[in-house]
Parts: sequence; structure tokens; C-alpha cells
Amino acid sequence: MRDWETLVEQRLAGLALAPAERAEVIAELAAHLEESCEELRRQGMTEEEAARRTLSQVEDWRRLSRLIQIARKKENRMTNRVKQFWLPSLLTLFLSMGLLMLTQVFGPKPWTVAMKSGWSLIAPAAMIYLPWLFSLPLIGATKRAMLSSVVFPSCHTRFFSL
Repeated sequence: MRDWETLVEQRLAGLALAPAERAEVIAELAAHLEESCEELRRQGMTEEEAARRTLSQVEDWRRLSRLIQIARKKENRMTNRVKQFWLPSLLTLFLSMGLLMLTQVFGPKPWTVAMKSGWSLIAPAAMIYLPWLFSLPLIGATKRAMLSSVVFPSCHTRFFSL
């Protein structure tokens, strides 16, 4: 009779889990393989043939090890790019838009740059919310980001309207 736990432990040597969790996975898989082998033996196969067929159920032990590790992993699957770039960017975006909304509702009127025209109903060329611009460093904006908001308002508006 084979020692399935030792066999599984040797085959899953690269499994990087906590010791208790690793032992649980090995015991569970060994029990499954042992049941499968016993079922094949009941069907009339020799012990060697049943063991060979049982082991052939797992084609790639490394792949199985990776799949078990992924399934059992408890930490976030969030990449460094998401943690270090996208989350801070989205937080800054939402905070700046919230500040802009509050400035529009409760703050002073924006500084408006209008084009001179004979038409009386022409849209302003730019609307600059100075209190909003001065509040941006509170949420992490740099001088360069503030300057780009003033110099390129259409890019700023287009980016936020997508």
C-alpha cells in the first residue's frame, strides 16, 4: 500500500503556504488519490496499474501547485501599479472634482476670460476658479499640475468628461 501523503508532499514541494494550510491541502489531496486508487482496485486492477492511473490524473504537479496557491492565497491580488498609481490618481481626481463642485456652489465667482466680439451671447474663453486652484495642494497637487490646469483648461475638461 502506498503512502499517498508522502508522495503528494514530494510532488508539491514548491507549495508556498502556511504550514497548517499546507498540511491540510496535502492531506486532502492524498485522501482523494487514495480513494481513487482504492476504487480502481475494486474494479479489478492490480495495485501498480491502479497507482499509475491514479497518478496520471495529475498531468502537471507544478501547475497544480500554482493553482492551489492562487486559490488559497488570502492577500489582495492588487498589483503595485494599481496601489501606487491608479488608486492615488483616482482619489486625487475625486477630491479635486469635489472641491471644484464645492467652490462652484459656495465659493466666489470664477475669473472669466472672454473674447471680444460683436455678439452678445458668446461663451467665455476660459473660466479660472482661483480658490479651487489654491486648494489643490491640500490634496497633493504640484505647482506643475496647477499650472497645467490653468494653461490647458480644455485638456483638463476633456479628460474629466470622458
